[in-house]
Amino acid sequence: MITTIQNEQPKDFKLTYNFTSREIAILGKYLRENFDKLPEGLENFYKSLEDSIYNKLSLEEAKIFYS
Repeated sequence: MITTIQNEQPKDFKLTYNFTSREIAILGKYLRENFDKLPEGLENFYKSLEDSIYNKLSLEEAKIFYS
């Protein structure tokens, strides 16, 4: 659990997690479908996730994946 004093930002965090291919696919589709609800500050995470997906798929596979 992370607790902070009111109006105080938490210290820098680091999280290391190895996503499975299935988790990346589910998260990628979810974030793309809900991009308009993406909280401010998660843009770089979203971009990294999309780049990761695009780097593993052919153009045709990416079209199918996101359709």
